[in-house]
Amino acid sequence: MTLAAPASAPSAPLTREALYEMVWATPLSTLAAHWGISRNGLAKICDRWLVPYPGRGYWNARRAERPPLPPPPPGAEALVTIGGAGGGPRRPRTRLPPEARRDQLMAAAAAIIETEGLHAATMKRIARETGLSEAQAHNHFPRRADLLIALARRELAAMNDERQSEIERGHDNLTRVTLSTLAYLRQVDQRGALIQRLLTSSEVRAGLRTEREVQSGLSQGRVTERLQTRYGVEADLARGATVVLTAVCLRAGRLLAERKIPLAMAEQLSLAVVTAGNREMVRGEAQAASNP
Repeated sequence: MTLAAPASAPSAPLTREALYEMVWATPLSTLAAHWGISRNGLAKICDRWLVPYPGRGYWNARRAERPPLPPPPPGAEALVTIGGAGGGPRRPRTRLPPEARRDQLMAAAAAIIETEGLHAATMKRIARETGLSEAQAHNHFPRRADLLIALARRELAAMNDERQSEIERGHDNLTRVTLSTLAYLRQVDQRGALIQRLLTSSEVRAGLRTEREVQSGLSQGRVTERLQTRYGVEADLARGATVVLTAVCLRAGRLLAERKIPLAMAEQLSLAVVTAGNREMVRGEAQAASNP
């Protein structure tokens, strides 16, 4: 179905709210012709002002849900100017080193994912949030998956670095286990929701699978070796106990990331299981050694 632009269609400038109502009542091509610009030009204006609009297929099926009008972009003026030089607010572009630009794109993606979900973090949207064109964003991350993988890798590395820093403060096994558990859960409380959303992507999981398996193996290997060398725990018992107790912490972390339990509960339950398990393991080996 094709609609004609109403004779009373307002002239530019107009409010974002008015533009939003118009693009959902009349096809972009019709409105654009009314204002003497191209459909693509009007679409770009909507993009700059964060005004959602329907795709071409909407006017045939009318099945797409109408998304709400989001807040205006920072620094936006009260009125949208259609045509001429006033197509909307463009963020000032600055020349940044490639690594700084990558960090900027990842920060924008993280903010979008945390507030609106993974589906909203398109390359087009991320680029717009940083004042770049989509083509410029692709110069730094050829695929959207590359950006999401880099973001997930950064968050997981920051979590692991904080945990390792806390572990190094401990001078005995029980203190190290306690510090490690608390650091992990507190990092999950800060970063877990973002990481969980990123890991819902099969591309992100596939891209990180090998390095996560290596990291997990190294972490469990360090704990197992410490239990063997310092406390005389038999290798298979140390390895099996480490896997089981790690699984308890990971499960608590998932529930915490999904906001199904609060941080205090996750800490209390995880520490109760993990510290008791480590005590019993070390105590059992000590008793076995004294009663051959």
